[in-house]
Amino acid sequence: MFGIRRKNKEDDNLWKLEYIDSIYKVYDWDRNLTGYFFPNYDVNIDNYYSDKSLTDHEIEDKIIEQMNKEKKSVKGGNLMLPMIKLQLLDNTEGMHLDYVISKLEENAQRTRIWKQWIEDNYQEFKIIGSSIYTAREDRNILSIVLGIDSEMILGENELCNDLRPLLNRLHQGELI
Repeated sequence: MFGIRRKNKEDDNLWKLEYIDSIYKVYDWDRNLTGYFFPNYDVNIDNYYSDKSLTDHEIEDKIIEQMNKEKKSVKGGNLMLPMIKLQLLDNTEGMHLDYVISKLEENAQRTRIWKQWIEDNYQEFKIIGSSIYTAREDRNILSIVLGIDSEMILGENELCNDLRPLLNRLHQGELI
């Protein structure tokens, strides 16, 4: 995470995707969880099941599962990746002011690098927006979500092929 990766692997072997419950987990070559991809399923349940015993959520789940099995095309999605590790929250003891300033400056610089990377690469990778969130597992980590607007085919290998150039470029820039 955060650019501390081996660089001697072949680009084609760096990434693996795993489909679980409508999302895809992104792993690096050492099977470290690197991020998540949330496809834009754009499901209209009115066009599908007429089974009144199922809730709308259950119908949507069935449709999404079927779309993944059939490797349907979707219009992009959202790629969530770790952006910065604050190392400032949930400390039980006081921190020295210089330490806090140093961490804030490091994280501000890394955030500026991310911003510049997006400005330099948004057209090539069809990035239509970005948002920052606090990670659920560790509130010291801020995650960035990149909205991607390009046709993609569902499936672990297919999406991996679509995301590989973007992931490789982020890796080359030491952002992941």
